[in-house]
Amino acid sequence: MITTLSVNSAIDALQEVAGQDITVEGVLCFEFEDTSIDHFPKVERREPDRIGPIRPSSIWLSVGDGALRFNEEQLKRWHGKRVTVSGTLSAPVSGFDGCGHMSACAAEILARSIERL
Repeated sequence: MITTLSVNSAIDALQEVAGQDITVEGVLCFEFEDTSIDHFPKVERREPDRIGPIRPSSIWLSVGDGALRFNEEQLKRWHGKRVTVSGTLSAPVSGFDGCGHMSACAAEILARSIERL
């Protein structure tokens, strides 16, 4: 049985779970230059520090370079809704404070499935 983690919990355990297959629950953000899953509930989202990502309670979503692509129309409808994302979690590349566009997110998940709650 795979345990579902909150976004903050996944980020807190990043060193232990990086490279592993996990399931994360949060709020989908699917906009231009922002494809991520944000921590839920919103009141528990963290404020950025002077160093590090500007969105410390967000995980960047990607599907890699293969044939799989996001179903953009579906995900646009799910923007702002709670979802679970299953995939492989990654930490920022050395020399970067975060992942995704402008290194804004604290981690990245190579998504294999996204389901609405």
